Amino acid sequence: MRCQYPVLLILSLIAVVGRADAAKYSAYLMAYFGPEEKLFYAVSDDARHWQALNGGQPVFDPNARLRDPYVSRVKDTFHMVHTKGWDHPTIFHWESPDLIHWTGGPIDVVEPNKVRAWAPEFFYSQSEDLFYVHWASIHEGHNAIHYVTTRDWTDITPERSAVWYDIGIHDIDLTIVEYQGTYYGFHKPGDVDDRLGNRLATVTSLDPTQDSFAKSGYGRDLLSDQTRPIEGPEVIRLIGQDKWYVYGDPFHSPLEAWETTNFVDFARIDVVTPDGAKHGSMLPITRAELRALRRQYPDP
Repeated sequence: MRCQYPVLLILSLIAVVGRADAAKYSAYLMAYFGPEEKLFYAVSDDARHWQALNGGQPVFDPNARLRDPYVSRVKDTFHMVHTKGWDHPTIFHWESPDLIHWTGGPIDVVEPNKVRAWAPEFFYSQSEDLFYVHWASIHEGHNAIHYVTTRDWTDITPERSAVWYDIGIHDIDLTIVEYQGTYYGFHKPGDVDDRLGNRLATVTSLDPTQDSFAKSGYGRDLLSDQTRPIEGPEVIRLIGQDKWYVYGDPFHSPLEAWETTNFVDFARIDVVTPDGAKHGSMLPITRAELRALRRQYPDP
């Protein structure tokens, strides 16, 4: 019986931490690009109904065409990665304390013969204190997911990058969520016209020698009634809840979304997103951060 108390204490601490996170964050930010290939922001109280900041004008200009922005918070620092235009073996990485002031620049992640580095993202492993940075580049004639690991973003070189997994056909736009020891990877397999849609694969280890997202082939088609062709899956966990919204980016219509509590069952939900919003990533923010963003990027 004595062994029950440490377990109960741990569970109580987890519950307290969960409540603390819920109290710390109270709104959501979406970072996305549009027809101008620049960075835009939108905010929301429920991660479903989004209002563009800055009157729908760009909020950041890195003096380069910007596509597929991904923003996440790690150790109180915001990190943003994005594609450089269309076909470049380069990604951009930026850091910010406040989502307003950014420092960083380009990183060559593959050799020129890999042609491109599309839709970069990263997964931060807290237990390893390690960033898994990933993107799509050409491998044996098709796009395959490549990756590199880093602790501080200073040691990334084309020589260190490698194919993370390869399903034998085009595969792009991987985004990863961890829950209860499983890593859920939403991705877009196939060509534009094959209409496979966004799909889900899972692994229990990010080490490709231990497990691979490719083991399930093209992945599972679990998002009902996707408007196809579609790409750019992104996931946001709701504040203080075991509930996630999975967004998708149809080629010719507004963003779509589904909700899940178990990554097995997905239900389509209605969402309202800014006109022209493409491939947006979402994260929780504090009320103070929301106020600062509204001050910096007011409506005209």
